[in-house]
Parts: sequence; structure tokens; C-alpha cells
Amino acid sequence: MLLPALALAPMVALPWQAHAATAADQFTTVNVNYVYASTLGFGGYSLAGLDASVYALPLSHSFLLDGAGGTVLRVTLPLQFGVYSFRAAGPDGSRIAIDQQSVALVPEFELQVPVAPDSVLKPFVAAGAAHAFGVSGGTADAWVYAGGLRGVTAQHFGATTLSLGAAAMAAGDSAMGPGFREQYVALEVGAELRHPLGITLGRLTPDAGVYVIAYDYPEPLQFSRYLHPPLQVRNQGEVGVTFGSTTPIGISWLDTARIGAGYVFGDGLRVWHVVFGFPF
Repeated sequence: MLLPALALAPMVALPWQAHAATAADQFTTVNVNYVYASTLGFGGYSLAGLDASVYALPLSHSFLLDGAGGTVLRVTLPLQFGVYSFRAAGPDGSRIAIDQQSVALVPEFELQVPVAPDSVLKPFVAAGAAHAFGVSGGTADAWVYAGGLRGVTAQHFGATTLSLGAAAMAAGDSAMGPGFREQYVALEVGAELRHPLGITLGRLTPDAGVYVIAYDYPEPLQFSRYLHPPLQVRNQGEVGVTFGSTTPIGISWLDTARIGAGYVFGDGLRVWHVVFGFPF
């Protein structure tokens, strides 16, 4: 999740300090969990009056490395745009409305190393920067980074393909200068079943697939909630569908012909997710 992963705290943090002296006042600062949302790539979540959405196109291109035994370097340049909205009522009944936006460019470099027929290991690293608009105080810039290892293997049963994937990754963000920072580690396993639809559209051969993914966070993810203790997320699941083509799309810097939608759930957090192929 992908990997997606955001407040870029001072950057995309949504703070509001209540004036009423109540026991809940210690939970009056709301931070978007930006690093979680950004690793989704294209998706978002809603929690306790906070709506966080991140949109990115998977602009990528693959290069075959000469003399490297079929190893491929895949370069992805995802320009991300984030939209954050917070709506709530204060302890005194006053209405709170905060809106912010962010832009980020976090290039990713992935090596696709064949280790067996139809099996590939994919070490990757990503690093970039983000900037928020509508920030009332503090720095509005942050570094964003991620790295880890993915692996996928495929088995073919006639025209049907079963793909099995696993990943271990770490991601984080840090304000440029003093301020808020966050990070998390995720372990993921998943499976996808894909089959052609039996038709052709020009050069494309459409197919459809279903997938499931399980996520484990060795240290629970923290999601702040206004006037309530933070939500801790230790495990999540995802189910989704994809549609695409068994033949390449043939467009430079868009080397996937698959798109789909997933629903992530677990431990009180629900997430919508747009995927571009099996995310391993």
C-alpha cells in the first residue's frame, strides 16, 4: 500500500485548540496521517470529521538493464495532489471548518529481478518533497520517503492467472526543519485471480481480476480523532477488482493497462483505493 500511507504534520496538519476547559481538550489537534495516504497513491479515508484524499497518476517507464540477467529498472514519477477537509463542532458548540491542499513529487526507483520463471523480486526506494496550501502556521514543506521489498509469482491455469504477492516496507515524512514527523512499517501478502473476457478491442485483449490483500503493522498506525483518543490500527484487509488487458497498452510512461478499485477495512478505519494493477 502500497504500497498506501498524512499530515506532513506542520505541513498538512489541521490544528484547532478549544478554549473550553474540558477533559477532551487534550485531543484538539487533528493531524492527517499523510504518509499512510500518500502510499495509497490514489485513495483516501474519512475519520471523525476528517476527509483525506490523495490523487496521483502512475506515470512510469521500464528500462531493461544490459548484462543484468533480465533485470528491469522501473522509474515512477507520481505527481500527487491531496485534498483535506475537517468539519466538527467544538466543546462550546461552535462550528469548525478547515480546508487544506498539498502537492508532492516522490519519484520511485524499483528493480525487477527475475529469480525463477514467473517470479520476480522488487527492491524499491522512493524519496521526494511535498508542499501544503492553506496552512495557518508552521512550515508547509516536508520530505516524504519510502523503501522496501516486494515480490510476486504467477501461476497459469489455461487462460487464468493466479498471482501471489508479498511486501515489506517502511515509509515516513518529516517537516523541513523542526516540526512534526511520522513513519510506519507494513507487512503485506495478497493474491489475485485474473481471466480474459474473451473479446478484443483493437490491439487490446481485455481481462478482469479479483484480489485480496492482508496488511500487518508491527507498530500500530496512529490516526488522531477530534476530542477522542487516537485510533490505533494494527491490521487491515483489502478486497478489490481490476480490469485491463493482457497485451501492453503501448503508451510511453504509462506501462500498465490495468485499473481497479479496492476497499480497505479493519480496526475502525475504512479506506477507498484506486489501483493500477496488482499492487506488488
